Amino acid sequence: MKIYEHKMKTNKDTIIERIQNYLYSFYAKDIKTARDNEIYDCLCRYLMEIVGKNWVDTKKIKEGYEVYILSFEYLPGKFLTNAIYKLDLKEEIKEALNEMGFSYEKITSLDKEPALGIGDMGMGSAYLINELSNKKIKATAYALRYESGNFKQVIKDGMQTEESSSWLKYGSNWEHKKSFTNEIEIYGKKHKTVTYDMPVISDDASFINTLRLFKAESTKDININKFSKGDIIDAYDDYIENSSITEFLYVDDSSYEGKILRLKQEYFFVASAMRDFVRRYILYYENIEHIKEQTNVIINDIHPTLALIEFISILRNDYDFSIKKSIDYTREIFYHLAFSVTDDSLEKYPVDEIRKLNEEIFITIMDVQNELTGENNYLPFVEDGYVIFKNINLALSKDYLFLSKILAEDKIASKKYINLGTDRLIYAKSANEVLVNYLKKYDIDFTDYNSLKNIEKYMEDKNFLNELEDIKFKNKERLIRSLANKESDINPYSIFDMQLTIMHESKRQILNALAIAYQYYYLRDNRNAYFIPVTYIFSGKANEGYFMAKETIKFILALKKLIESDKIISKKIKIIFVENITVDDLRNLYPACDIYTNITHPLYDNQNFDILNSIFNMANIVSTRGGIVNNLKTKNEFYLLNDDYRVYKNRRNLRSYKANDIIYQNQVVKYTIDNLLKENQRNLPYDFSKLYNELLVYNDSFEIFLDLENLINLRKISGFDYLNKEAWAKNEVHNILWANEFNLDHIKRKLSFDK
Repeated sequence: MKIYEHKMKTNKDTIIERIQNYLYSFYAKDIKTARDNEIYDCLCRYLMEIVGKNWVDTKKIKEGYEVYILSFEYLPGKFLTNAIYKLDLKEEIKEALNEMGFSYEKITSLDKEPALGIGDMGMGSAYLINELSNKKIKATAYALRYESGNFKQVIKDGMQTEESSSWLKYGSNWEHKKSFTNEIEIYGKKHKTVTYDMPVISDDASFINTLRLFKAESTKDININKFSKGDIIDAYDDYIENSSITEFLYVDDSSYEGKILRLKQEYFFVASAMRDFVRRYILYYENIEHIKEQTNVIINDIHPTLALIEFISILRNDYDFSIKKSIDYTREIFYHLAFSVTDDSLEKYPVDEIRKLNEEIFITIMDVQNELTGENNYLPFVEDGYVIFKNINLALSKDYLFLSKILAEDKIASKKYINLGTDRLIYAKSANEVLVNYLKKYDIDFTDYNSLKNIEKYMEDKNFLNELEDIKFKNKERLIRSLANKESDINPYSIFDMQLTIMHESKRQILNALAIAYQYYYLRDNRNAYFIPVTYIFSGKANEGYFMAKETIKFILALKKLIESDKIISKKIKIIFVENITVDDLRNLYPACDIYTNITHPLYDNQNFDILNSIFNMANIVSTRGGIVNNLKTKNEFYLLNDDYRVYKNRRNLRSYKANDIIYQNQVVKYTIDNLLKENQRNLPYDFSKLYNELLVYNDSFEIFLDLENLINLRKISGFDYLNKEAWAKNEVHNILWANEFNLDHIKRKLSFDK
């Protein structure tokens, strides 16, 4: 029997009784006639009843300090399994469902993953709010309630296609609709903010923070006159325009219309969040004068930039603050975490567009710019007719923080960074139960910093190390079973080498694929060559309008076909592409990962949660020397490419890189490219010249050809090391001790969480 802080007793019989009561209330049914979806609904209602009592208690806390997070992305994973795990009710619920005649696996599979993010930013944002809950720090995370989330990726006919898929088609059991609303003016029209709250449960389920989602709705009713005349589309015009703002995450912004929709999303989000932020503060603490001592606001990446301007506007217009005082308060409250550093992620919009977006915001931008002119290191908000979002963040944030030490040290305006961690419970502890149960015998817990350090004691214990690798093998077999419907003949004894990130030129999936192509051609021309079998696992979506990313997927899938057509080589090399990757998929993949490949170009590598998640599931790492690799003094045992960040930076500054020279001077590159260009398209169903010509037009701007031979050689070394189980596992333990230093305790002071 489990008894929580609110004294609610929970056991099998209680669960059955509560589910039956909910069936009576909402379906007028008993358990014998209930369907799976009805049992699922009632189980969620019961768990929300438990969670809700602690949620209310958390909301009542007035310790005088709160944290707010604004992010365009969150990846919370499935709420049902997460709640069950944190409430420690898995066995009781399994027993109850079994007695009622229902399958635990079937019922939990009905839970839809909230489609609120797709990548590193989503992982980082979810980690922050979860860890704040674990540390019992009161916090609210703001996001948009994307009706359809990001598109559903479907691999069809050797390419990515996009489909709409609403996670909210049947609503969500994990949200509460709030009664209050705001009206936001965008392009001269009123838009209503409708607010929904979802619980963020601490690992011990005693402290519940809030994920607050905003949906855009029309302030007008459907036009009945137009409707009556048969003008159905026109009658719904206002409804459609409003709902489009929160329909999709990351619309294709390669067109003017797409850019404007993105801008509407951004302003609707920040205006809703800032008004709620101030409203909540006044509700709890009454006097706006103390808001800078009692709150922090964390802006995750570039999209919520206008929140700083909106906050200043609210202080001036609603509370009679001067422009100087408003700026001073903003600089005490706001922190900026930079996730994306590629050129296409640094947003700027035409001045006229910002003026049309909202006149008051435009006036505030210009007033703040005038006030700051003359400050040291001042960067104007408006340059060449564009409003530069990055400059707003640099000027008005208390700290502008990167996640990569080496990247931060290279910057002029801000040289600060933090070692942001990852959600160890979601991606390791609850995802890798075999490993977790084994480590329990040694008093080692992934989610506890001091406990995890105990693993160092067993670094020379051969039995311990061998058991770690045996567990890895079991997890690989589990992954193979889960992929059985789509993939066959996966060798569990092969190295499982993964790259699980969004498709982008900076992530250099093309480099990964070219290295695999070289291995294929080498084995084709040297049939008796010794080669350790490898299964390469890719995933990642390409933005709808991103030509190179979509072509990269085509190339990977064509290369997969080419390899599979050779009966001998296909026993040594296999490519798997996991479409439409979800948090649930990642929880299945990480425990089976032998090597995680991080080959993001060092000049654009600011974070990699995949590295941390793989390490906490006992994986080795192949990486560049950029990103988070050198953030710590603690040693890691990564397999690293030769050149460090500074070499890439100097080469970029000197413009000394010549792609054509590499192609003709490096025999490995030439061999690989020549073979791909002359390959029969019946075997390789892709015209490689498309990618090749595009790379040459931009002088291979991400230096793929330059690093190809280096990556191939590094894989030879890691492949041979893989054969030594004890040494391989010892490296993994070294890496865990390194990754353990990435945690919230070590960054609390940098973000002033101890005000």
